[in-house]
Amino acid sequence: MPLKFILWAGVALSSVLQCVLLAALVADLSWLGSPLIWLLVHILLSAVGAFCSGRLLTIEAKEKKQFPNFYILLFSFALFIPFAGIAATAISMFYGFRESHIRHREPDYWKLTPRAELPFTTPKGRKATKVDSRGFTEHLMYSKNDDDLYRKVLAAANIRTSLSVTALKQAMRHRDERIRLTAYKTLDRKVTDLNKQIQLLEEQVSSGDNRENSNTWLQIASNYWELLTLEKGEKVAREQLLKKAAHAAIQAVSILPSNRNAHFVLGRVSLMQGEVDRATIALERCHTLGMPDDKVFPQLAEAAFMRRDYPKVKELLNKLDPATRAYPPLSHVAEFWT
Repeated sequence: MPLKFILWAGVALSSVLQCVLLAALVADLSWLGSPLIWLLVHILLSAVGAFCSGRLLTIEAKEKKQFPNFYILLFSFALFIPFAGIAATAISMFYGFRESHIRHREPDYWKLTPRAELPFTTPKGRKATKVDSRGFTEHLMYSKNDDDLYRKVLAAANIRTSLSVTALKQAMRHRDERIRLTAYKTLDRKVTDLNKQIQLLEEQVSSGDNRENSNTWLQIASNYWELLTLEKGEKVAREQLLKKAAHAAIQAVSILPSNRNAHFVLGRVSLMQGEVDRATIALERCHTLGMPDDKVFPQLAEAAFMRRDYPKVKELLNKLDPATRAYPPLSHVAEFWT
């Protein structure tokens, strides 16, 4: 007998019996013996109905993992809302799951980033709009609306340095003096703020071995990484910043070997230093500790490319989720290797 049929039968039977209990509550409880028996039967039926409903919903959502909190939620509905009860809970939840599953047929690009800051290229599968097809740097090159560009340069001050530095450096070459000066001041302020943060963090680091110290070193390494995006054109500064970032990341890892973010930063910095073996070890370690595939595999593919292990590059890129591979600039690399 199919599992879904058994589960639906369990929902139906517990719902019918719950209706009988409700009728007994309204009419006369004498045939049940006592209110305590009524309550115990109601709890038992609610538990059976919640379990059957939960299994049906997880099957409908194609989830292999079971979530205890979800069963507790369904049990609470069935127990404390007797007028809605098991039937209403199961039917409403089932059709809600079913409709939400039908709606999501396209790749979920929104899962890749918390927000889309200044889009530069339209992802595959998404219809190109006026905003998507003309990124911020293109606005700086072609737009004639200087007031609009000035506001965008001001807004770029609130965007992470690694995302805004290219556009701000482009703005420093703009014909409008307001835009040039604003971009220059914004970059200068970002450098000053990062250096101040590094100095404060270094003063906070103590000699103890704990999670807080590890995260402090990790933040120092991340700040050096942000500075690197601002100074990547200067060879001497680049080498010094990479060296300091690597030192801070190594400190974070040595204090707390389970700090996966520290391993990830160490891997990225090591790649830029040309330390391929160290980068590979760090990236594989952070992946073992739970870092998502879409963050680690592109970096490991770059390390494999630097080792000239081209079959490994193709293997790693093919392991990525299709939505991740479809998002530029990785989409161009993945298309070449596939």
